[in-house]
Amino acid sequence: MIKTLKFGGTSVGSAANMRRVAEIITSEGARLTVLSAMSGTTDALVRIATAAAQGERETVRETLEMLRAKYSTCIDELLTDHRDAARERMERVLARIADETFVYRGEVSDKLILAQGELLTSAIFCHHMQELGHRAELLTSPEFMHTDGEGKPDMARLRRELTTRVTETDKDIYYIAQGFICTDAAGNLSNLGRGGSDYSAALMGVAIGSDEVQIWTDIDGMHNNDPRVVDRTFPIRRMSFDEAAELAYFGAKILHPATIQPCKEAGINVRLKNSMEPQAEGTLISDAEDNAMDFHAIAAKDGITVVRIASARMLMAYGFLRKVFEVFEKYRTPVDMITTSEVEVSLTIDSTCHLEDIIRELRPFGSVEVNRDNTIVCIVGCIDDRHAGLAARIFHSLREVPIRMISYGANHRSMAVLVATEHKRQTLQALNDHLFDCFNR
Repeated sequence: MIKTLKFGGTSVGSAANMRRVAEIITSEGARLTVLSAMSGTTDALVRIATAAAQGERETVRETLEMLRAKYSTCIDELLTDHRDAARERMERVLARIADETFVYRGEVSDKLILAQGELLTSAIFCHHMQELGHRAELLTSPEFMHTDGEGKPDMARLRRELTTRVTETDKDIYYIAQGFICTDAAGNLSNLGRGGSDYSAALMGVAIGSDEVQIWTDIDGMHNNDPRVVDRTFPIRRMSFDEAAELAYFGAKILHPATIQPCKEAGINVRLKNSMEPQAEGTLISDAEDNAMDFHAIAAKDGITVVRIASARMLMAYGFLRKVFEVFEKYRTPVDMITTSEVEVSLTIDSTCHLEDIIRELRPFGSVEVNRDNTIVCIVGCIDDRHAGLAARIFHSLREVPIRMISYGANHRSMAVLVATEHKRQTLQALNDHLFDCFNR
């Protein structure tokens, strides 16, 4: 079985954790391993890029020193024979970051700086694998992970170039690559967005013909609710691709939203595992449907803004909604939820980058109202409109929660409600207590 494994920042966040990852890779027989940067690195690099843009040289210097201390500690604890080589690699990376801050070039510099965390972490880990006596080869993801002018991965190029590196003849080589980073259409270092290491692993796994893609984090698989917010959650052992995609999109932090689609299209199972407890079963995501339970899981997406347009011109009119959506399309702003009445349309967005421009162009249509600090709560399961009483169970659970919007009917897998973020915890706990009461541990 060909396996592609991805490990997040916490999983490679220390020398001890890297040792554990090496054990997992060898026990799983991973063909390709995709790594994030050590936990805390990306935040530090964002801080450096921001400071460079603002000319704050002292912040740049202090943050670079913090990274030097962090990675030096890891190298000293992890390596012996390869220690000097790893330290030289670290110093080259830090020097490249420093040089880029002096010639700061805006977004080009930002993305180049952000890429260095994955490059350094993967190099250190590859040295560790080699010290253990394994044949390990470090790949450079931007050499084969390219995106087009719209930021979409070039799968044909990825498949062609990655398969020339991950050869069929040398099956005892452990290939190590970086998640998140890529080369954009202009030839600059870029990335697939925050959390994009999952997506990288899925794309690479498909490219080399993996039988399974494993996403390793510090949580025992996908839970039925957010364990950081809710009491008495439990892991889900089996889940369909569509359910997982819905939960990831609506806020389940364990999985990047874009990860599922390439694996679903290729028929490759995705397994979510816990690197801190490798023996735990985790969650298997496949094309199999689980109809044993009405409700399977809940996810929440914060940072939601409601835009409400009221206009008498909507009454008995056609083409009004098309004009409204053309404004959001113009500013490349996706819409999550929408409700309409005779003279009003309300919709939600999670990006406010172009909100002022959007409001300006919507005002000729009617009065525009904006409401911030909302959360979408999505209930996923077999919520089929042929089965009576399911909506009643949901709303009975939420009888003490003020609900701002409701969305149902797009598919039989989910129902979403919008609440003020201040009511998020109350909403998630109430749903957990009433919809999963018999399953709570």
